[in-house]
Formats: sequence, C-alpha cells, structure tokens
Amino acid sequence: MFDLTKLQKLSTARSFDRNQLIIKEGDKSFSMFIVLTGLARVVKNYGSYEQVAVAVLNPGEFFGEMSLFLSKPRTASVIAIEDTIVLEIDQSNVHQLIEENPELLFSIVKKLCLRIEDLNERVRTIKA
Repeated sequence: MFDLTKLQKLSTARSFDRNQLIIKEGDKSFSMFIVLTGLARVVKNYGSYEQVAVAVLNPGEFFGEMSLFLSKPRTASVIAIEDTIVLEIDQSNVHQLIEENPELLFSIVKKLCLRIEDLNERVRTIKA
C-alpha cells in the first residue's frame, strides 16, 4: 500500500479559487500535481478563440506528469473549476517517492495507458 504520509511530506499543498489558473501551457516548470479536493479542467490554447477543454480532473487524479518526466514545457493549462486543493510534487521528490513506493509508478503508468486508450477512442470516433 502506498504511504500517503510520505507523499504529504514530499509535496506542497496549494489552494486555488474557482476559475484560477493552476498551470499554464508553455510554462517551464517541472512538477506534477494530485487533486486532493475540488475539480480542475485541462485546457489547450487557454484564453484564445481556439480554446478546447480536454478533460476534467477529479480528486485523486494527477496532471503535469509530462513536464515532470520529459523536462519539457507544459502541454496544456489547468484551471480550477471550483475551489481546489492540489499537492505539488517536484522532480526530485517524485523520484524518491517512486524508489520507495514502486507501486506508485505502476499507478501512474496505468492511468497514462487509460488516457491513451481514451484518446484512441476519440480519434476513432472522429474518423467515423
């Protein structure tokens, strides 16, 4: 079982008001987040006429992993749909968490596979 106490010690709790930007597409920051309470929306092209909502994140879901693991700028923006609290985990602490809790890596990979499966289904539906 994953040690939640360790996660809390190696992360920073951050609060966001409704409609507040949590991360911005293109930013160069290398941390990931776990939604503790509230809801968040993942958006491409935030603030432009081409803005597209990609997903809604519920408590327990994570985001920001692409920037963290690939050391590249953020690929999407995330906005709090309602008052939201997240845990922010930086690169060095994620590495430590995974080394001490290998099941965390399995959980992340499993969720990423589910996201890829969802995207494949969306593409299939668009082509139909």
